[in-house]
Amino acid sequence: MSDPQAELRALLAGYWQPQAAVAMARLGLADAMGDTAQTAAALAGQVGAAEDHLHRFLRALAALGLVADRGDGTFALTEMGQRLRGDHAESLKGMALHVGTQLAPAMAALHECVVSGAPPAGIRHGPDGFADLNTDPAAAAVFNQSMVDNSRRFAALAAQAADFTRFATIMDVGGGYGMVLATLLQAAPQARGMVLDLPHARAGAEALFAAQGVADRAEFVEASFFDPFPCTAHAYVLKYILHDWDDAHALAIVEQVSAAARASNAPVFVIEKLLPDRVEATPGHAIAMQGDMTMMLWNGRERTQGQFADLLAHGSLALTATVPLADNHYLLEARPA
Repeated sequence: MSDPQAELRALLAGYWQPQAAVAMARLGLADAMGDTAQTAAALAGQVGAAEDHLHRFLRALAALGLVADRGDGTFALTEMGQRLRGDHAESLKGMALHVGTQLAPAMAALHECVVSGAPPAGIRHGPDGFADLNTDPAAAAVFNQSMVDNSRRFAALAAQAADFTRFATIMDVGGGYGMVLATLLQAAPQARGMVLDLPHARAGAEALFAAQGVADRAEFVEASFFDPFPCTAHAYVLKYILHDWDDAHALAIVEQVSAAARASNAPVFVIEKLLPDRVEATPGHAIAMQGDMTMMLWNGRERTQGQFADLLAHGSLALTATVPLADNHYLLEARPA
């Protein structure tokens, strides 16, 4: 028999768990621990922490499965904890820092957003908000690395869901450091590609292209997706782009992509979460609505399949396929109408 009070208590008691992972990332603790079991005393000097508090913190991380308590005063990273190392192939350290420095503080003001119908005070949003990243290198690095961390998985799934070897050139629209493009180019070794984004992402993108072994086939195009594209491609990919924007701004982006795609009759691929038409208390629906609440704080929105179809249609693109990926993420394919 369910116990509504216990369920609510458990929901509220979860406040500390993501913050513990964020603190671990901000301390650089996983990087310091590496592959060796260590004591709090040995780690304290490396991460600049108080020994007793660090020991207690490590025990808490053990309860979350991020480290293993060896019972002899030493602690070692688990497989999950390893993914908070910056050098791990499946690192989520950037995502953790994004949660801690940008998403969680904004979510604390969710009630203000619901009351006012606008982003809470202090949250820069819209074109000006993204342009601010050009003058705030630290914030830009956290945001872009978080997108890299998230994109590894879903770009790989997209590469399995659609045959990108068909295309001679692929454009990653608003792609930041270009993890999506790099993954698709690895799956399509004859293709070339470009990331179209603002100046704040150029250095990171060029470094990522080199690290991923695609520097000879990838380039960074410095431009805004609100303006006519300075070059065209045989396929366009937008991951987590349209959900950043209200309908008016999203339509403006779609119109520019549509105009570019029409020049070569190219398909447009959109990687996003999809909202259900009717929300139920399931893990998948919770993932979708978490995204919508986050986007609402920045004046964006997640959308249903029908809302995406309407948005694309208003931009002269016809939705032709919807392929499930994982965790309520989908690959939408559209064609110039």
